[in-house]
Amino acid sequence: MGIEGEKLDGVYGANELLEYRDFPDFTGKTVMVNGGGNVAMDAARSAKRLGAENVYIIYRRTKDEMPADPQEILESEEEGVIYKYLTNPIEFTGENGKLNGVVLQKMMLGEPDESGRRSPVAIEGETEEIALDSVIMAIGQYPNLNGFETLEATRKNTICADESRFTTSV
Repeated sequence: MGIEGEKLDGVYGANELLEYRDFPDFTGKTVMVNGGGNVAMDAARSAKRLGAENVYIIYRRTKDEMPADPQEILESEEEGVIYKYLTNPIEFTGENGKLNGVVLQKMMLGEPDESGRRSPVAIEGETEEIALDSVIMAIGQYPNLNGFETLEATRKNTICADESRFTTSV
């Protein structure tokens, strides 16, 4: 995200967690997941199942704008995941190189972006702080298409394919 504190011990990428590499001990801890897609849902539910006492999903828009599958959202809520909509991390705080919290910028919805979803806009001067043990970043993940340069790609860097014939541009 390019914000202060993202290199602190306790800040993880969702792929690190979901690929079962070096699981942190979440037992009794407070974990924040940043993102609103299915990877965020998987990370939050995994943290909960790994013993986290409190798991927050931080999302800069509202529930209606979340790209995650509605069933995933419902099931995560049933498992006890706490949602904080219209918030966005602006700083991770820590001591001695270890994460201990986050400062969240409160947001409101502005005009729609190119995807049709209303863009989040910061509400100046309105922030919230939460004490945390771990953060899982589940945002801005795109496929690596190295070696597939001849194929037409979408704006999200996925391979363009005809959904009815399963064909690509090559």
